[in-house]
Amino acid sequence: MTTIHLVNPFASAFGGSERRALDYHALLSTDADVILWAESDPDVALAGYPFRRLDPTGGILPHGGTLVLLGTFAERRHWLTRARPERLIIVYNTPELQRLRSLIEFASEAALPEPELVFPSATHRASAQMAGFVDWGFYDFNLFRSAPRPHGSDAFVVGRLSRDKDYKHHHQDVRLYRQLVARGIHVRLMGATVLSERLGGNPAIELLPAGAVPAPSFLQSLDAFVYRTDPIWREASGRVVVEAMACALPVVAGRSGGYRELIVHGTNGFLFDTHNEAIGYIEGLRADRSLAQRVGHAARATVVSQFGEAHIARVREYFLHPPLSTDGPAFR
Repeated sequence: MTTIHLVNPFASAFGGSERRALDYHALLSTDADVILWAESDPDVALAGYPFRRLDPTGGILPHGGTLVLLGTFAERRHWLTRARPERLIIVYNTPELQRLRSLIEFASEAALPEPELVFPSATHRASAQMAGFVDWGFYDFNLFRSAPRPHGSDAFVVGRLSRDKDYKHHHQDVRLYRQLVARGIHVRLMGATVLSERLGGNPAIELLPAGAVPAPSFLQSLDAFVYRTDPIWREASGRVVVEAMACALPVVAGRSGGYRELIVHGTNGFLFDTHNEAIGYIEGLRADRSLAQRVGHAARATVVSQFGEAHIARVREYFLHPPLSTDGPAFR
């Protein structure tokens, strides 16, 4: 049986790399011996998973098999050569290209297998100008689905969720939320306590820490989803955008993220370049609820068709059976 080592710090239960690693573990464990290696003490919220604590000093390391490095943000060169993998896969899902190049160069110098690259979107692959396999990740479309809004205020509610980090928020977002509230729109933000000094105290703006509410329930409390990040952190794919689309929400998103591949502007979502464009699209959705419903239904249809069983089978095949060549169209 193939052994697959999944390596990640597992520092946050809400991080994209962590969730991807756990999804791979669930997908591949029936067909391979899959081991979760934690490079740091895992988030306590992940206590139920069978982690092994990676300890280079004590010699507790992955050995042989397929080694999958999820993310390039951790320093691994001090133990990689001792792992002696038969196959090396790097999941590159953050905008840190120099780190990726450095890791690839090290693998070559250390006579490790030539790294295969996995990207979370074709946009992110193009930005790296390297060949690789694209995997958008897995989504539970039974959990992330449309549901009736909870009873309460009739106000139009716009929101977003992310990790609670400054770079996950655009520097113009505070202004955007204040202007939406001034127009009678309620704003609900999860993973936004970093904005509390600038936005706290307004009853029409709800600020929640990351994970305060299950993501499906949070998304189902919204009428529209708005999303963009700081320009220094270009979103490689945007898992939360896919989840919002799965919940049949009309998405209004900044144009720079990898999620733009999924959005046909005006049909299953809206892409904006300027602050005023974002406000205009949100106002249009509030004024025309039938438009919001049509766009939301089209959004869900898009992600369900693209990331269903055929997508999952393709990813399983990639990890379990090394491709004979990475020169085909699936890798460019």
